[in-house]
Amino acid sequence: MIGILISILIFSADYKGELKKVEKDLEETQKELETLKKKEGSILKELEKIDIEAERQKKKLSQLEKKEKKIREKIELLSRGSLTIQKSIDEKHNRLNEEILLLYRELSIPPFADIVQCRQKEENIFYLKHFLKCEKSALDSLSGKKDSLLSSKNIAQDELKKLLALRKEEKAVRNKILAQKKAKRKLLNTVKDKKGGVEKLIAELKRSREELEEFMRRAAKDEKRGRVGKFIWPAHGTVVSNFGTVIDPVYGTKLLNNGIDIRAKEGTSVVASHDGKVVYASRFYGYGNIVIIDHENGYHTLYAHLANIEVMNREKVKQGETIGRVGTSGTVSEPTLHFEIRRDGRAINPLTLLK
Repeated sequence: MIGILISILIFSADYKGELKKVEKDLEETQKELETLKKKEGSILKELEKIDIEAERQKKKLSQLEKKEKKIREKIELLSRGSLTIQKSIDEKHNRLNEEILLLYRELSIPPFADIVQCRQKEENIFYLKHFLKCEKSALDSLSGKKDSLLSSKNIAQDELKKLLALRKEEKAVRNKILAQKKAKRKLLNTVKDKKGGVEKLIAELKRSREELEEFMRRAAKDEKRGRVGKFIWPAHGTVVSNFGTVIDPVYGTKLLNNGIDIRAKEGTSVVASHDGKVVYASRFYGYGNIVIIDHENGYHTLYAHLANIEVMNREKVKQGETIGRVGTSGTVSEPTLHFEIRRDGRAINPLTLLK
């Protein structure tokens, strides 16, 4: 797409047909934007559903936590109750043992005891037996209460165990929901970034279309046709990409390289490959800072990815005169000069004309 625009900028003879291609690219890009907008809307709806589910799950976990707290409080209360009863049981056991010892002593009647003493002992034994019976009944009641408390405690502990297992499962479900939400957010950001890039691309395409139409109106003129002398190398460096089909380093797609790419040090001088007149000296989408020189007879040269431009539009330049510096503007990540030679808008392999 960029190659089409550049070819038009340097006065392609079939610019009307190329403009139609630009219009088609613009239309397809706008369709892509609409698709991304729909996808963004769909993801937002999915996120809303996930948020509702996450909130529901959060409330459920909160209810389980409250229930867990109540069960733990119940277990604690039952534990304290059982300990209190056990203390009472221990105390009654001690008293019971003491009373039993006293009973045995009363059962022992000394020799030569008179009738009054015997009757007194009988009464003591009667009351001791009655007391022991009451104490035994109270002790049995306490033991029953303790067993009931322990049974309730065991039931509560089983309930707590089940509740903790359920809470663990619900927490795992919530973590899964949150992971889905995180993934959807990431996807949404990716779509938004892509949408922003497409919107920027559309704006650039529209601006480029307007610029090239204005440029074509100004550049349309009759030119003499003939050959020019040899072109000189525009910069000292290493050719890293030749003329022909190459793989785009940013988008990974196959495209036609209409020139050559020369790797050089940042700031290396870029010179006019031949005498001519500057017809374009500014930024251009994808190519960064570019200079286009008209050499008459239908020949043009293009110099792209410049760090800076040192000439102006309509300025006449001589072969070997510095027009800019090697840089990284546009889509390249390392200092590179993209150089093209065209005649009547048709790309020519620069290596066939350079000396």
